[in-house]
Amino acid sequence: MIIGVAVLAGVGAALLFARSDSQVDRGWYAVLTVWTGWSFIGAGLVAWCRRPDYRIGPWMIVTGFLWLISAVVAGNTAGFFTVGNLVDTLAKAAFVQVLLGYPDGRLHHWPERAVAAVTWLDVTVVQLAVLLFTPSPRNLIQIGNHAQLTQDLHSAQRWTAVALVAVALALVAGRLRTASPPMRRALLPVLTSGALVLVLLAAAVVANESSWAGAEQLVLAQIAAYGLVPYAFLAGLLRSRLARASVADLVVQLGGPVAPGSLRDSLARALGDSSLEVAYWLPESATYADAAGRPVSLPPDDSERTVTAVERGGVRVAALIHDPGLREDPELLQAVGAAAGLALENERLQAELRAKLDELRASRARIVQAGDSERRRLERNLHDGAQQRLLALSFLLGLAESAPPGESPAVAKLAREAKEQVVQAIEELRELAHGIHPTILTDRGLAVALQTVAARSPVPVALSVDPERLPGSIETAAYYLVSEAIANATKHASANRIDVKVARTNGKVSIEVADDGVGGASAAAGSGLKGLIDRIEALDGTLFVTSPACAGTTIRAEIPCA
Repeated sequence: MIIGVAVLAGVGAALLFARSDSQVDRGWYAVLTVWTGWSFIGAGLVAWCRRPDYRIGPWMIVTGFLWLISAVVAGNTAGFFTVGNLVDTLAKAAFVQVLLGYPDGRLHHWPERAVAAVTWLDVTVVQLAVLLFTPSPRNLIQIGNHAQLTQDLHSAQRWTAVALVAVALALVAGRLRTASPPMRRALLPVLTSGALVLVLLAAAVVANESSWAGAEQLVLAQIAAYGLVPYAFLAGLLRSRLARASVADLVVQLGGPVAPGSLRDSLARALGDSSLEVAYWLPESATYADAAGRPVSLPPDDSERTVTAVERGGVRVAALIHDPGLREDPELLQAVGAAAGLALENERLQAELRAKLDELRASRARIVQAGDSERRRLERNLHDGAQQRLLALSFLLGLAESAPPGESPAVAKLAREAKEQVVQAIEELRELAHGIHPTILTDRGLAVALQTVAARSPVPVALSVDPERLPGSIETAAYYLVSEAIANATKHASANRIDVKVARTNGKVSIEVADDGVGGASAAAGSGLKGLIDRIEALDGTLFVTSPACAGTTIRAEIPCA
């Protein structure tokens, strides 16, 4: 339907120019006008079919028809003359609307809307005012013969057009300057050709105002430049088609083994967007994560980033967070997503596994922390409860023991025995409380606590411990590691010397306990070392045991500590 109407309108425009007795260079005007109108309509149809949700296609079609309708100005009747002068400038206003609204056809900022509004006002209200006072026997709406007023209004209209051209050029230049690479590639063909049209328009206005002899040629060049803009638009579409050839390279790259983390780089190259981010869907938690399993939040709809979901077999796999300029090439996004679907699914599974490992580490750390907190609570309860009551009982038994000699000797003897039992119970409670969680570790730090451990050891212990306080969880882990290692060396290794070193360097705390015993220690041999390994790994650390036969044992742990 649109194509048929466009053909008829083009043929009619050509006939009007061919039969005109007032148009100079009517052959050139006929060819350029029909060519420009059909070019805008054809490109607009392509754009509309490609992106029906965008307004740019309909606006280009409207612009093309306005170009063809403007040919009625060449008609030989009064009606053609009047209508032609009223609609002659509408095509230029529609073109400004297309240029400022490219690529989606919408005017997003108030300067663009202001320029478009003033342009439409200039080509409608001002144009009508000019025609009302234009003296001509073919002017059907003339209300007075005011040649000077007509000239002044026409001059004001032209210089307003020059000012609007300057502002529009500034807006176009600003969009190109601030655009990201993908957006710049989408904008450059159309905006560059459009800028050429605006420059020629301004030059034609100045030439007409100065009555330059070559003004008519400038007008023809301007119309020719108008006709180039739709082809620049089609060139942008061709660039998108050529860009989709990069999908073939992507398929080849993903055909072999994909190194962890390299998928994002491959997708970024295929899309031409170095800022690309890939977020993988984790169905169990209904969240997104990056390749390392870390949580990712998608940008809101009104942000400067755009999100494209990737599905495989109707199931959500990932989301591509990319430059908004790529929205102008949905086929490229769809092709890249389809080509990388399997690789994205594989990496999504790896990201899900890493997220579960991170959660497992966090869970283990919470369990260790909860165990340490419970030990501290028990230590406080023993110290403040049973131990205090036993001390009070010991004091009372001491009073009974010191009773006057006239009392029964049996009572005094029983009091002495009871007191001895109480003292022994107190010592046992102190040892128990100290084993649950040493108060000195919390109050005075790791260095002092390890000095106490070394002092109780029957084997000489050489300490080298940084006095700097560490996070509580790390101090607790280091304390139990050293205590367990010294106990093992004392009981099982027949060691004569133990060396303990604790140092904090390069964001890590290293703990090393070495003895000169019989060696042969193994984590598989007992639960003590296994428990230490669990405690260290819960803090995202590592523990190594080196224990060759008859060559001593070295236990070394490293724990991250920023």
